[in-house]
Amino acid sequence: MPHASPRQKHTSRLTALSALVTATVLLIPGTASAEMGQVHTESQEVIITDEGVFEVGEDVESLDAFLEENPEYAPAVEDPDRVGARATESLPITHGTLTTRTTGCNSATVTYKKTTGTRLTIRFSVAQLGSLTRNGPSLNINAGQTRSFTANLSPVGNVQGRMQVDEQNKTFVNKYISCR
Repeated sequence: MPHASPRQKHTSRLTALSALVTATVLLIPGTASAEMGQVHTESQEVIITDEGVFEVGEDVESLDAFLEENPEYAPAVEDPDRVGARATESLPITHGTLTTRTTGCNSATVTYKKTTGTRLTIRFSVAQLGSLTRNGPSLNINAGQTRSFTANLSPVGNVQGRMQVDEQNKTFVNKYISCR
């Protein structure tokens, strides 16, 4: 078996080391970055009343601060089953978090997690720039429940999740987010 020269040994070691580093850099981090870059989420905590939609952190500090300034809504938070067509001591209110999540440009899911308030009928939709708006079915939701709607997307265009509240004839929207 012939002996390799010192130059050949050095070149062989560099080639092997270079191949190992290239495989590590290209395979491991590249896969993780691609998977993490495909999911985008936008969430907003909201308080919805007959008078409007209030973003927590923007329009009001918190639900407690809102109720302190608007005590007429407190009974609906404390006992939502007592608030209905005949109730006169409270106004209807809902409090929760609306979230829009995209997975690549394949799909978007709009979710509402209702923390407090009276029973509502809601309808989600997903709007995408340069494409049609996709509407979900009407859904009932009570305090402590979560409802979602998922829609397929076109390969381009930012996405906005929306929630129509039938009882108050109001729509709340998340900011547009990327699907890429």
